[in-house]
Amino acid sequence: MIPLVILDLDGTMIGQSGQVTQAVWTAVERAREDGIKLVVCTGRPNLGVAQRVVKRVGPNNPHVFQSGAHLAFADGETLKASSLREAMALQLVRHARENNLVLEVYTPHHLYVERKTQMSETHGRMIGVQPLVRDLSEVVESEPVIRAQWVVTTEQEPTAMALRLDGVTVSRATSPAQRDTLFISMTRAGVSKGSAVQDLAAHLKIPLTHAMAVGDTAGDLPMLEQVGFPVVMGNAEPGLKSRFGHVVGDVEEDGVIEALELAATLRPPA
Repeated sequence: MIPLVILDLDGTMIGQSGQVTQAVWTAVERAREDGIKLVVCTGRPNLGVAQRVVKRVGPNNPHVFQSGAHLAFADGETLKASSLREAMALQLVRHARENNLVLEVYTPHHLYVERKTQMSETHGRMIGVQPLVRDLSEVVESEPVIRAQWVVTTEQEPTAMALRLDGVTVSRATSPAQRDTLFISMTRAGVSKGSAVQDLAAHLKIPLTHAMAVGDTAGDLPMLEQVGFPVVMGNAEPGLKSRFGHVVGDVEEDGVIEALELAATLRPPA
């Protein structure tokens, strides 16, 4: 049995419906009964849908949020948070204003936008969080910003990425529940899902060589590279599927169940 399984949400546990299916919940409960410790590693904040999911997946475990920038328990208690530098966050705000782009700014407990748009409102509904509308410069200057995120179309991606910032880790993700949108996440340099699962494993005292991780996008790559048993969803990007040995079914076919069943049969190295 694999003692620790790390689960991405969008494209892994959550498909087009925006929710975890009952079949997946049954598999989660079976895995927990088998003694497997389950944790979530997601780009989402510890709010809304993600918070409800982690409370059921592992109510007493720390989980990874904000693409690695926030390690916290389901009840909101923070274990570790890494903030963007203020000057960099302000550059992002200016770039968003100059190019009419949707920028989301995350603190440990809130999601902020500068104005309501169809894309930001759709994303808020998808993750179950109502974005707060505020002057983002004021947010940056008064609160710790642990992550910023472009919410853009494919056509807008080059404009968003035209701003080059040193000292920032950029990861790109998609969601089956909002197919026409790209989510380009920015965290402090060195902060990623990979760095966060290292901290997570150290806290749980479980070596990552004994852990399984399940993901579907390039943003999950740093996490997948850290564990002894990387598993890729059938809907994953082609480069991920060709790189890793274990590929399970599509998220719309509840492929993550295969991963959980596999974790119950595999044995970690001695």
